[in-house]
Amino acid sequence: MSKYKHLSEEERQQMTFDWRYRGFTTLELLTEAECDEINEELNRLRLERNAAEPEKWQEYEPFMYPHKLSSKLEKLFAHPKIIEACEFLMESEIVGMQTWAYFKPKGELGRDQHQNGFYTGCKHNEIINTALALDNHDPENGSVWNYEGSHRLPVLPMEDNEERKATNTSNWRSERGISCVMPEGHDFKKIPGILKKGQVALLHSHVVHGSDPNRDTTRMRRNFLGGYLKKGAYFNPGNQMKREPIDIYELRQKHWGE
Repeated sequence: MSKYKHLSEEERQQMTFDWRYRGFTTLELLTEAECDEINEELNRLRLERNAAEPEKWQEYEPFMYPHKLSSKLEKLFAHPKIIEACEFLMESEIVGMQTWAYFKPKGELGRDQHQNGFYTGCKHNEIINTALALDNHDPENGSVWNYEGSHRLPVLPMEDNEERKATNTSNWRSERGISCVMPEGHDFKKIPGILKKGQVALLHSHVVHGSDPNRDTTRMRRNFLGGYLKKGAYFNPGNQMKREPIDIYELRQKHWGE
């Protein structure tokens, strides 16, 4: 009997290939109806936040740590399939690190290319960021793209662009204007991001990725994101995120009975 309760053999084989050669992988996670429930919950939190401090927040700014304000999102953060996938890919027990949500309405700019390992300070494959698609994601509505195989690179140098920085809000200063510099003459293939509503992408700590503007005239590109750290690994708390380890197994037991 397999020790894996939530990942099929086919999924594990595909994840193994993707992690070795691509630096990102995708799993089926939620139904469209379940995504609609999550969207309603995130919209409620967003509206409450904006109404409480209208002078601070723009309408669709990202939402930091929404799981702290919602049992439904806390349950999603501790989804057993995500935990099992992160354990499988990092070959270790894990701790939770962070959650946040993106809304990305029409016209919103993208995120400059970066490696998550730059911000967390983790070594190779010691943190995984997950991005759950709460809408259908494609290049037209500003999906996340990846440089395939770039996870084999070290943490790259960063360069500033003051003009791009000026497009950030005061609450989210690292979205644009700070991008990593790819090696000269590199041949990493840029893979457009295409996710169906309910699929979750898992990103290696060092894969270079970013996103383009949402050029669609009607669709948003909503995401629920999580961060999961290899147990015992070093991490940078960060001045903005102020990361702290979260007992993800306690949350899994609380919400899923596992």
